[in-house]
Amino acid sequence: MNAEQYYQRNVFLHGQTMVEGERRDFRQLPCAPAEMDYALHWLTLDDMHGAILDVGCAGLRLLASVGDRFTRRCGVDIVSFPAWAGHPGIEARTWNLDEGELPYPDETFDAVTCLMVVEHVFDPYHAVRELRRVCKSDGRVIVGVPNLAGIKRRLELLMGKLPITSAQHSFSENAWDGYHLHNFTQASLDWLLRKEGLVPTRWAAQGRLRWLKQTWPSLFGNDLMVMAIKAEPQPHLSFPF
Repeated sequence: MNAEQYYQRNVFLHGQTMVEGERRDFRQLPCAPAEMDYALHWLTLDDMHGAILDVGCAGLRLLASVGDRFTRRCGVDIVSFPAWAGHPGIEARTWNLDEGELPYPDETFDAVTCLMVVEHVFDPYHAVRELRRVCKSDGRVIVGVPNLAGIKRRLELLMGKLPITSAQHSFSENAWDGYHLHNFTQASLDWLLRKEGLVPTRWAAQGRLRWLKQTWPSLFGNDLMVMAIKAEPQPHLSFPF
């Protein structure tokens, strides 16, 4: 079973269908914000409008939540979801980011979100370049990845356990760590973004203890959320070993 087959299988096995978009004041975060909550919160704080692309759009929950803010909503995912047919106002399509450029011209979108995707692709450099390419010069790019350096995973390593960054059930389905191909820390993700021309402006991590995870996501977050703006690439930036 390859990665694409695994993801398509999980659409049906684990109920990954449409969750209706929320209508609330995204200027306020819930007590235990998820990745999507941070993305919507940051886009609201920066008063972003226009066109949005969600790379890894799954059941369209994020895109369904921004209908009053973005007039054009596009999404791509490696597999299709049954819910797509019920939302003709959202332009959803299958696309494998490892097989080439995103199917959009340069500087098409005011906002580009990519939550829990970059760890899956073969070439994260190409992925980040594509996120930047399709984003407008004054737009925002939001990325979410698992955090290998979170305190929970540090303790697991100290105890001789494998730090799992995906769903535990993936191992019983012969998909090692949910087909995660890359691991990230805050320093390495910051380096990758800056190298490819994106400058982080906000960091956070999902879940409870919100203030602590916003202040020190590199240690207390099981994941990393970052908003970035476009800048000049820094191809010779030294990796933070």
